[in-house]
Amino acid sequence: MNEIREILFTLSDDDKKIEEIRKLDNDLGKATIIRTLSDNNKKIQELRKLNDDLAKAGIIMTLRDDGEKIQELKRLSDDNAKAIVIEILHNDDKKIELLRDLKDYTAKAIIIESLHDDDKKIQELRKIKDDSVKAAIIETLRDDDKKIQELREIENEILKAEIIETLRDDDKKIQELRKIKDEPLKAEIISTIQNIDKKMQELENLSDDFLKTEIIKKLYDDEDKIRGLGILKEELAKAIIIRSLHDDDKKQEELSKLTNDFAKALIIEKLKDNNKKLEKLTKLTDDFAKAIIIRSLYDDDKKQEELSKLTDSFAKAIVIADSQSNSESILLKDREKNKSVFLENNRKYSKIGLSPNMTIGIEIESEGILSDVIQSLKTINEKQISGEKKVWNSKGEGSLVLGVEVVSPILTDNKENVEDIYIVCSMLKKFLQKSTERCGGHIHIGADYLKSKEAYINLFEIWGNTEEIIYIMSNEKGSIPRIRLPKYACSISSELNEAIEEGIINLESEEDLETFINKIKKIQKIKNVGLNIINEHNTIEFRTPNGTINPDTWIENIRLFGRIVEISQKLADIEKNSEHSKEDEELLYLKNKLKMEISEQEKMEILLELLFSEEERNVYRERYISNSELLKQIPDKENPLKKVKFRKVNFNQRRHNLSEFYNVAIHERIENTNQVLKETIRGAIKENEMQGEHNII
Repeated sequence: MNEIREILFTLSDDDKKIEEIRKLDNDLGKATIIRTLSDNNKKIQELRKLNDDLAKAGIIMTLRDDGEKIQELKRLSDDNAKAIVIEILHNDDKKIELLRDLKDYTAKAIIIESLHDDDKKIQELRKIKDDSVKAAIIETLRDDDKKIQELREIENEILKAEIIETLRDDDKKIQELRKIKDEPLKAEIISTIQNIDKKMQELENLSDDFLKTEIIKKLYDDEDKIRGLGILKEELAKAIIIRSLHDDDKKQEELSKLTNDFAKALIIEKLKDNNKKLEKLTKLTDDFAKAIIIRSLYDDDKKQEELSKLTDSFAKAIVIADSQSNSESILLKDREKNKSVFLENNRKYSKIGLSPNMTIGIEIESEGILSDVIQSLKTINEKQISGEKKVWNSKGEGSLVLGVEVVSPILTDNKENVEDIYIVCSMLKKFLQKSTERCGGHIHIGADYLKSKEAYINLFEIWGNTEEIIYIMSNEKGSIPRIRLPKYACSISSELNEAIEEGIINLESEEDLETFINKIKKIQKIKNVGLNIINEHNTIEFRTPNGTINPDTWIENIRLFGRIVEISQKLADIEKNSEHSKEDEELLYLKNKLKMEISEQEKMEILLELLFSEEERNVYRERYISNSELLKQIPDKENPLKKVKFRKVNFNQRRHNLSEFYNVAIHERIENTNQVLKETIRGAIKENEMQGEHNII
């Protein structure tokens, strides 16, 4: 890149730039220089020598004449590269004409969004099948009434809410938001209402105080925030608002109306005056509440003095966690100390039951009054392995209210790591944390466990054909998938199946593993899917489970997803061998049976047989049966799975060409004709028999 900058800064002559272009071997680097050529003909001449369509598109965009742009974009094969160019054309009709040649919905959407005329935009968006793509286009309409008209064709509440947020008229926005059932979605819309009176009125209709606080605390004016306190019932929710006030006197005035020690502590720690903090600290009784305030004291001597009055060792530990010299601070980090406190002496902790070559990672989300404290600790469990630190880190998570996320180090299946999961979950319980409907329980499996394209195909076929079952089965018995699931862990089976049908994925063509994975990533588009392979750390992330601080549930889910990855690789190994054992044949049969038209109950049993030994299956069977029954008992509008599109996935299916369709049609016509002829002959025989005639001639 420095070499290219030097060429651009030192050369002004096109021919000299072209000389330098010849020395480069990277299309993107060449394109950067070609874009700066002043002669259009030379620019076109050089871009035609490139292979990378995106690099070419970047140059075509700089051509002066739309006619030249169109002439060159027709030479491109990549839809996204074409869309980048078409988007900047001036004429709507020309854009529409060109987008008709594109197959990729995302590429089409880029162009449709750029149209100036709302009516033409609507005409084109109605041809799009994908609701999420439609919704993105609807958001760009200028006319509120036209947006409302089009959003009524969208079924998914999340997509509807995103459109409603973009309405300019508060009254129209309120009219539409009242049709939304999901409270978190309503809250997101309410936050965009401009009129403070109307905003407060809609907030009162919400039942979740913590959703209200997220909106109220973002108000700038203290008086508006104090007004918002009147619609809250939870003292902790009120405390979040009061601590956000700019004026300390107003904070203290509102503080005096509270009774909960933790709520008070949240406010007191935000006071600027140390003496005021100490004065109010003496009136609290709970050690953890006191610890929150003591941590915030500016005077170390006072901090030490107040610390000595605490009796709970963990309350002390959260105050002095940053002090490595004090033994109390080690309590939160040192694994051996944590083990003695948090593990049950009479319990035997065993391995999960996965390959020792598989790497694992988990993200434990929780909400609670001490979330900020846990986050500030940064490390809550630590051990040394072969001179390397293995650290459980804590960090903030924007989708939570008073929340924190604890992230594991890279784990493998051994007794110590299982113990660590129990230690960390027990610590979070000790710190009064809870899992709420906003929390997810994400599990990562190292992607390097899968060695071939065929292993990935098995993974996506098993997942795609049992996706709905897994969504239900990945939560502990007696719980249903969280309401926000379609937003943070949507289905991928529908997109995969569509890509197979359209020939984007074609297994008959030669593709290496990297090419195949890149195609899947392009189909996936976003990371918020139940089975996510778009990860910077080369992992396969499973996002379907609800959040939990129950360690048993974590172990069961790690086993579930780990086994899905294991069997995907095992089946790939079996499939490449010419000879199969009886056990191999049985596994292949089970995998293929998942693609058949069978009941969900039968499919669930096949999945369990494919993944688990007989003694392991019951916990997952009970989860599925219990949670399925709970889902049946709630209205469809409140069932998150009703908002998710599921489709079977079969990578071996392919599109037929026109001649194949013709042959199939001719074959079916002959079969039908023969069948009619047979039925006619049978009828004639029967009629003659009834008349006593046995010869039909």
